[in-house]
Amino acid sequence: MATRSKRKKVSVKEMKFKHDPMIRFFEKTQDWLQEKGRPLVIAVGIVVGIIVLYAAVSYYLDSRKANAEAAFADAVEKFNAPVMDATTPTTTPPTGKTYSDEQTKWQESAEAFERLATSYSGYYGSIGRYYAGVCYLHINRDKGISLLEQVAAKKDPPTSDLARLALAENYAVNGDNEKAISFYEQLLNSSTNLKPAIEVGLAKVYEKTGDTEKAVEAYLEAAKPDRSTDAGSEAEKRLQALAPDRLKELPPATPIVHP
Repeated sequence: MATRSKRKKVSVKEMKFKHDPMIRFFEKTQDWLQEKGRPLVIAVGIVVGIIVLYAAVSYYLDSRKANAEAAFADAVEKFNAPVMDATTPTTTPPTGKTYSDEQTKWQESAEAFERLATSYSGYYGSIGRYYAGVCYLHINRDKGISLLEQVAAKKDPPTSDLARLALAENYAVNGDNEKAISFYEQLLNSSTNLKPAIEVGLAKVYEKTGDTEKAVEAYLEAAKPDRSTDAGSEAEKRLQALAPDRLKELPPATPIVHP
């Protein structure tokens, strides 16, 4: 005998609420949210993800910048540290970092700046390579020149101009006058802030080569803007020695105003 399937009995209370308009409205609203709410949830998730990613990237960049600044400060401390002669008594004990010999100072300074250059890009990479080159000029001239040439080739002033100036000065000191003049002339066409110092350096090389006329012209150009600076003062003194009659071509000196 077939068993009749049992029908679920619906209570009067259930039937009453099933046909209640508010219940039907709630059920329809719930269905709509399930259908329409999914894109909204996805959009909110994307926005939250972007905010979290931005915060993470900002934290990483800020942390990296702080580390670069700390590494740069540590290298500069080595670069500026004085070399103290252990046999010479001092009245006051030195504060900060000191070295007992030049070799160790320039070696540690060069390595610190080189680590900065290889660890970071942009400004700190460029300035680190420049200072490393300057340090290596004292202990390994070939490597120092190579690093400075790399910075100069970037054409990223003012660091590239500083590298050219360091190269020009080094070539001048070592008697390679043609290369020194070449770098100084390049700088005259690219750098304005360093121009008086460049003119003085160029004039000195001209003096060494016996070209007094060009030296006087370069000293004159260096002295014109401001004779109260180191470069301007030195240029004026050399003019006094080489061509005192040309001093009248200089503009009146700017009076120093004391506060």
